Amino acid sequence: MDSTITWTLGSTEPDAEANLACISQWWTSLAGQEIIWQQRPLTENSDRNEIDWNKQALDETFAIQTPSLRGITLYWYKPNSPDERNISVGYLQLNLFNQQLDILPSSGRSYQIRITLPKIIYQKIQVTDPQFGSVIQPNGDAVLLFRDETQRLEIQIDLSAVNVDLLKQKLSKL
Repeated sequence: MDSTITWTLGSTEPDAEANLACISQWWTSLAGQEIIWQQRPLTENSDRNEIDWNKQALDETFAIQTPSLRGITLYWYKPNSPDERNISVGYLQLNLFNQQLDILPSSGRSYQIRITLPKIIYQKIQVTDPQFGSVIQPNGDAVLLFRDETQRLEIQIDLSAVNVDLLKQKLSKL
């Protein structure tokens, strides 16, 4: 599964609108959460993959308030500030695995912004009394399958032989 979602202003990609909606949902979900806001200069010859994102003096950490996306503009408030801030974007790339959003403004691309959640928040899936099954491979690896009919959810867990033994030990103590 690809954990990177990209949107570019003026893109004719068929999934551009869906990608922007997904990024908007993530951005809005940051409300009240502490984020790290970083900004780095870009030159014409800059390779964006080579940017040094290690902590620097001007990086900010704050609890973002009321983030929203309207049109192609990101809006937000900083704590204890009555002023709504905004930036119109030309490029967005959301890395779901690392919980970070890279932003290039639409008005010239002389800098890049990165928004990061300092602590990763894992998505939780809860199923109650699911159907389940397992297959043990000849090498000791296993596949566990859990299915929740009410949520139409199927979860597959692939375990190495070492983790199968560890799971058996933990289950024997229940």
